Amino acid sequence: MARSIRKCAVIGAGVMGATIAAQLANVGIETLLLDIVLPELSDEDKKRGLSKESKGFRNKLAQKGLEGSLKSRPASFYVKKNASLITIGNMEDDIQRLGEVDWIIEVVVERLDIKKSVYEKIEPFMKPDTIITSNTSGISAGDLCEGRSGRFKKHFAITHFFNPPRYMKLLEIVPGPDAIPDVIELLAETCEKIAGKGIVVAKDTPNFVANRIGTFSMLYTIKAMMELGLTIEAVDSLTGPIIGRAKSASYRTADLVGLDTLLHVAENVYDGAPDDEKREIFKAPEFVNEMVKRNLLGEKTRQGFYKKEKDGKGKKIILSLDYKNLNYTEQEKVKFASLEAAKNISGTGKKIKSLYYAGDLAGRFIFLMLSETLIYSANRLPEIADDIVSIDNAMKWGFGWKLGPFETWDAIGLATSLAKMKEEGYAIPQWVQEMLDCGKDAFYRRENGNTYYYDPGIKDYKEIPVKPGIILLPSLKERNKEVASNKGASLVDIGDGVACLEFHTKMNAIGDDIINMVNKSADIVSSEFEGLIIANHAGNFSVGANLPLVLFTAQEEEWDDLDWMVKSFQDAFMKLKYLDKPVVAAPAGMALGGGCEICLASDRVRYAAETYMGLVEVGVGLIPAGGGVKELLLRNTDHIFEVQRGGLYPKQIELMPFVARAFETIAMAKVSTSGPEAVELGYLKETDSMTVNRDYLIEDAKKTVLAINMEGYKPPRPRDDIRVAGENTYAMIKLGLWSMHQSGYITEHDITVSSKVGYVLCGGNVLEYTKVSEQYLLDLEREAFLSLCGDPKTQDRIQHMLTTGKPLRN
Repeated sequence: MARSIRKCAVIGAGVMGATIAAQLANVGIETLLLDIVLPELSDEDKKRGLSKESKGFRNKLAQKGLEGSLKSRPASFYVKKNASLITIGNMEDDIQRLGEVDWIIEVVVERLDIKKSVYEKIEPFMKPDTIITSNTSGISAGDLCEGRSGRFKKHFAITHFFNPPRYMKLLEIVPGPDAIPDVIELLAETCEKIAGKGIVVAKDTPNFVANRIGTFSMLYTIKAMMELGLTIEAVDSLTGPIIGRAKSASYRTADLVGLDTLLHVAENVYDGAPDDEKREIFKAPEFVNEMVKRNLLGEKTRQGFYKKEKDGKGKKIILSLDYKNLNYTEQEKVKFASLEAAKNISGTGKKIKSLYYAGDLAGRFIFLMLSETLIYSANRLPEIADDIVSIDNAMKWGFGWKLGPFETWDAIGLATSLAKMKEEGYAIPQWVQEMLDCGKDAFYRRENGNTYYYDPGIKDYKEIPVKPGIILLPSLKERNKEVASNKGASLVDIGDGVACLEFHTKMNAIGDDIINMVNKSADIVSSEFEGLIIANHAGNFSVGANLPLVLFTAQEEEWDDLDWMVKSFQDAFMKLKYLDKPVVAAPAGMALGGGCEICLASDRVRYAAETYMGLVEVGVGLIPAGGGVKELLLRNTDHIFEVQRGGLYPKQIELMPFVARAFETIAMAKVSTSGPEAVELGYLKETDSMTVNRDYLIEDAKKTVLAINMEGYKPPRPRDDIRVAGENTYAMIKLGLWSMHQSGYITEHDITVSSKVGYVLCGGNVLEYTKVSEQYLLDLEREAFLSLCGDPKTQDRIQHMLTTGKPLRN
């Protein structure tokens, strides 16, 4: 688009306003963060010597908001230096600066009168084409812009971010009644492509889309719980990951959101939707109202549906609320036959189906809760959104559901579920019954690599358009674009001479199948393609090597087999590194251990903003052995020797601090909390690039391959000139480890493992500045890895990690 948004202002520096500002800064948008000037000095202000004219006082709320976002957990900023793009101010001294911005986001308290007073105050300072939006979660767009000028109304919309804005993909856009299409298009384009959001255009109805469905589902969950006599913890065991919902399930989520907030959202619907057939559900049960009276609001008051305490031994325990008397009790162990059975079923849809038709109490609860939610969702068309895709996306992106309501309905089977619902006396939405009567027994269908959804308006299926810039590997496979595959990985032709290597094991753990496909892909790309990207659509890029296989082989003392496995791992990654065609890795989610190492072996990395990268092997008593130690050494020291061209000789530079940085990163198993932080930790290079919206990551990686070729790709050559720090630096590392052990910070086994890391980084027992080859360092890695595999304490650590998912300190 010709016009773009380069500078924003956020009015209201509370938690939501400050974290929205943080996300705008994360993506490179300069942001002005404003709030009111407090009427009086506090005692603390007076102690600090502030006056009413002091900037420290006048910008106090904005400063507090910015500081809060810097301290927030999970982190609001990709890296803290992004905060430099935020300028703080106040609504008296800095209001004229609103004339400098392209987009103003109002994030003040949820009261119509206060929001309207803000608009009246700021409108005189706005440029003619400035876009103004509200982050309201439920107030009508028509009511918000009532009484404003025609110019204001043309540029007004609601942009409802979900909390926390950095992590929640959903952004609901509700156009104002007079908003011009160009404004909505620019907002959608900016928020999707630059800010990384998933856009759902909602109708101007109470609570829009996600909160309308989500709040109904939550309140009906409470109703069903009470009717069936279930406990808080029993319901949470049934409404979390087992049915594709967040780990926080129902009541832990309510505690995080705040019970007062939940009731406020519910009241919005009750007051604003008098014709809603389920209106009475939005009146909270009496015990919930009593919880609010007693200030049992959840996380913000440290007690809600759950409460953290310490037992007689000082151990932290989490108590659950008995809603019959509002007392806290120890959580009961939840056991349902259908729940245990569902845990052993693969696939979210199949788990839900199993529970929905189960005959025990858990099955009854899931049947009631899901049936009500599905029917309610169907009855909201076209009231809250134009199509089922918007509703499904809103619930997936805003509430973290793996399957939206209509996808869930398909999973449990439309015809069978309708028959069961009718037996129970449910009124089926007319359009759903008509759809089934016409022989259409699913809301979605796939054909020739395309997905179609049922549109009740035309009583037929419509194709879901794939936006330019989005590559979907399953669709390409359905179009016979798969070049090669095995159980662990596939090579897919993604067009323009570029192939994609896709992993598809559990958690994308790297085993023999993936290594075999890496080698095969390298051979095919070398002869038939112009370049390779490594990417997938899974939640995690790769969590590293197949630990159960490593442990089993070590316990059986099959050392030759283990040596061959590690050597194969190393050789495959070296093959990628020196391939005669460019290789671009495109990680998203966790890229740990071997998942990190395959990125280190690539020519370039196009990473998702939410990439959590690290060499974590020391956590299980091992060291990286797929080239990770070698590559991190190179990334921390190679730049030193480039200065030779300027006349500075390498022996004048002390290698110790650079090696120490690499050592600290590996020995502490540091994992980045974002893609940009992976650059700061040295896992990624400044020349690597970020994609904020993961939907576009594969296309962006493909473009990176094409750009490298356009520049003229020259493959690297194996190195035999790597200068190492040698035995003196290694001795210093061992001394530091001994000191930490003496102080009680690390165990003897930590010393054993970390010493191996230091030994490889320093190049073994050689003199400083000795030149070694890559293969020499790889051999050191492999030898260290094998020796640690034979250590019983390492085997205990691996077993503990596999059993509990947590590291063991022994």
